[in-house]
Amino acid sequence: MPIATGHEREELEAELQGKDILEINHPSGPFGTKENPAIVKSVFDKRIVGCPGGEGEDEHDVVWFWLEKDKPYECPVCTQYFQLEVVGNGGDPEGHDEDEGEHHHHH
Repeated sequence: MPIATGHEREELEAELQGKDILEINHPSGPFGTKENPAIVKSVFDKRIVGCPGGEGEDEHDVVWFWLEKDKPYECPVCTQYFQLEVVGNGGDPEGHDEDEGEHHHHH
């Protein structure tokens, strides 16, 4: 097995991040505050979001969390605020095969 050098690994990770994480889970726009939270759009009532922190010194390792409709989330590391904006019908991302009348929630 070839061992990826630091540089190759960085390129690989950058490519992965550029393709997936940033497009899918990265909030756009300025740093979110309580008064003006970062808006993350979702077709469901909740989704996984990654917070990479702010620019420069405020950057931190990505923190992953579930962001739910009507429940703004404050990142525990950098205190950025996020708010979910549901575009489309909403609903539970895992609940698409359940009957509306029955809700089996495993906590």
